[in-house]
Amino acid sequence: MKLNNLEILSFRSRFLHATRTFFHEKGFMEVDTPSLKKIPGMEPYLDPFLVGSPSGEEKGYLITSPEYSLKQALSLGAEKVYEIAHTFRSGEKGSSYHTAEFLMLEFYQSGTDLYQAMNLVEELIRWIANMLSLPLPETRFQRKSVKELLFNSLGIDWDRESLERKIKELSLTNLPFNSMEYEDCFFLIFLNLLEPNFASEFQFIYDYPPEMAALSRIENGTAKRFELYFGKIELANAFYELLDPIEQRTRFEKEQELRKKLGKEVFPIHEEFLQALKRGIPECSGISIGLDRLLMVLLGRNSLSEVSPYWREI
Repeated sequence: MKLNNLEILSFRSRFLHATRTFFHEKGFMEVDTPSLKKIPGMEPYLDPFLVGSPSGEEKGYLITSPEYSLKQALSLGAEKVYEIAHTFRSGEKGSSYHTAEFLMLEFYQSGTDLYQAMNLVEELIRWIANMLSLPLPETRFQRKSVKELLFNSLGIDWDRESLERKIKELSLTNLPFNSMEYEDCFFLIFLNLLEPNFASEFQFIYDYPPEMAALSRIENGTAKRFELYFGKIELANAFYELLDPIEQRTRFEKEQELRKKLGKEVFPIHEEFLQALKRGIPECSGISIGLDRLLMVLLGRNSLSEVSPYWREI
């Protein structure tokens, strides 16, 4: 059934109310953080929007995520925080479920490991579906490790040599391997050979190669993080959070080098965030969820344009 624009607005209102109610009943504190910052996230493959005053004397970046600010709240003594934030990413277009501005839910809970975080995400989605009288399968969300996916689907491990051999065998690129980062090789395999075959169900993909740790900790040679998919649509990204400021600085420096190699703007290291890590953040997991995509999936729609009257590609 197609919804008119007023019905969409009404449904979104109920959807956001259900989300906030879940976190209120779980004892989370809602935090509102800045959308305009001097230093954006350091992620090499994300590009923020630069904004400035007419005089050119002031400039800043629209956030790609509220992550740094929410972790600063944890360093001040908060234990369970969440935010529903408008976030912005340049270059996010080309499909019916990408847009430059989108609504992100991000939350952190101290004392929660990666597997408890999966349980919490599943509980949240089932809560929302129940509040909105939307059907969900009774079966538990699937959980598969990256190593399990690679071996069962392709018979390979995640070491670079195995990835390169499979890329060469299937002629997935004409680029010389010495010009490619590990992440490039991994994504060629993941996006071309794994993701297109994901079933139309919710599944957590967890435990990534250490080269793809981002802001997650590494344990036993594995990056402790997960992503939630419905079919080939990525809905959530989660880290068992890295808390070591020295290791974090090293990673930031490597990301600066990679941004330079990719020909992207290189941002200063976010010293305020590192100071938050030095003050101390509790053991925790952090999760971000694209709310527009989640609503689209729950309603059985195929485009973000069907869940917002304001959607458009820039």
